[in-house]
Amino acid sequence: MSKDRSVAARGVRSFFAYQAPTGNHVAVCRGLSCELNGAPELAARLAAQGTTSPVFCLGMCDRSPAILTAGEQVLTGADALQWTCAGGPRLPAAPLDVRHISSRAIITERIGRGSHAVLDRARAAGVYDALAAVVAGRPGDVLAQIEASGEQGRGGAGYPTGAKWRACASAPGARRFVVANGDEGDPGSFIDRVLLEDDPHAVLEGLLLCAFAVGANEAIVYVRAEYPRARERMRQAITEARAAGLLGAAVLGGSFACDVRLVTGHGSYVCGEETALLNAIEGKRGEARVRPPYPAVAGLHGCPTVVNNIETLVNVPWIVREGAAAFRKLGTRASPGTKAFCFNRGFARSGIVEAEFGVTLAELVHGQAGGSRDGRPLQAIVLGGPMGSVLRPDVLDVAVDFPALAARGIRLGHGGLVAIQSGTDLNAVLRSWAWFMVAESCGRCAPCALGSHRLAELVGRLRGGREDSERAGAELAPLLDMIEAGSLCGFGQGIPGPIRELLELRRQAAAAGPDGHD
Repeated sequence: MSKDRSVAARGVRSFFAYQAPTGNHVAVCRGLSCELNGAPELAARLAAQGTTSPVFCLGMCDRSPAILTAGEQVLTGADALQWTCAGGPRLPAAPLDVRHISSRAIITERIGRGSHAVLDRARAAGVYDALAAVVAGRPGDVLAQIEASGEQGRGGAGYPTGAKWRACASAPGARRFVVANGDEGDPGSFIDRVLLEDDPHAVLEGLLLCAFAVGANEAIVYVRAEYPRARERMRQAITEARAAGLLGAAVLGGSFACDVRLVTGHGSYVCGEETALLNAIEGKRGEARVRPPYPAVAGLHGCPTVVNNIETLVNVPWIVREGAAAFRKLGTRASPGTKAFCFNRGFARSGIVEAEFGVTLAELVHGQAGGSRDGRPLQAIVLGGPMGSVLRPDVLDVAVDFPALAARGIRLGHGGLVAIQSGTDLNAVLRSWAWFMVAESCGRCAPCALGSHRLAELVGRLRGGREDSERAGAELAPLLDMIEAGSLCGFGQGIPGPIRELLELRRQAAAAGPDGHD
């Protein structure tokens, strides 16, 4: 290997943070849900016994805290709390609570009803029926169906799926790619993990329908390293599908050719951003690219590429099978269909709820999740992770509809909800988010890379003497403005908003006096 290539390889390796635990090494989830449910104390205890490292996030927010042990075994709740480096007792895992309150179940059609990871069971439940019905037809018909459905990306941005597919299909170039973005990293969200683990063939069917519609013969499923079970289930699903003729040179015996490969992430939140993800697939540092050009025109290896998140893709077979009009009957005119919402352990009833767009946040938080766990008052909720929104309980009367949320300045994100219960140390939450930003900034642009370190320093001073705390508070506002305005991608642009909201929540709690102080 040449010196230049060796330096480049070291640069890539140094960028990614994930290392699978071995020996006495334990990775402790430090996502917000785990931070609020015992992770700091658990990490301190385990560090005294062996070596630990933080991980963001294991996607077990409904049963926090969570750890990843040697052999990539994920333990949660009581199992995690009782674990020692010499082992620990195993308790039966609580079943995942999955339900829908929509008139039709789409995302939750199979999950929560046992695993459909094995091909025979998946096909018996209707997976691949939509693909079989259209694969001998015209790709343009599938594309038109997705456009007519009005589906919007479920990863947070809400960009119309059909518009993205059309841009890729229309872009010049003989080689095209489609990518399933399984780098779900928003602490509080775990729907993609569950779909990858329990309904992987539905993900593959959505990916194949996308490839067929846009004229791609190469597809990739990118799964984050922190989801070991999801990786293995998807690997098995790809192998089964290929053996059954659902992938390869003649999909279902026809003229459409498409194969799928699995790519594993190596620990980088920013790789959830589609251009950073493409760089990671190409073997580069997972840094965001300048846009335009957009991936639909010049994406993987410079070729037209569609990148869709997992939940987005699982909608696709249902739309193709049931029709665009049936999809538009669900939800609202501006936001058709349904959305999966994830509730963390801080709620009385944690788990996944699929609801139609138009449901209010109040109905979700109070009616479906039952409010705060253990009868404690709910001080706030975090909606959509560290780039989402921090909302007080008295502002939850808004409908979950992209224009309605935007009008109130609320960011839906991935749809995860984390309960902040009364009495929570808001300074600790601020420190956790600042630490998260330092750890996960890709380093490509100075406002985010350097600004995150300054942010962590200032947040750490908020608990100092009154004068020092006031000075730090005064510096935070212009710093957050600079990070937001100068950052290249959604990571640096998005995090300042919820931090401002958390600072305001902290100010209000302090103003309320001893009973309302954080």
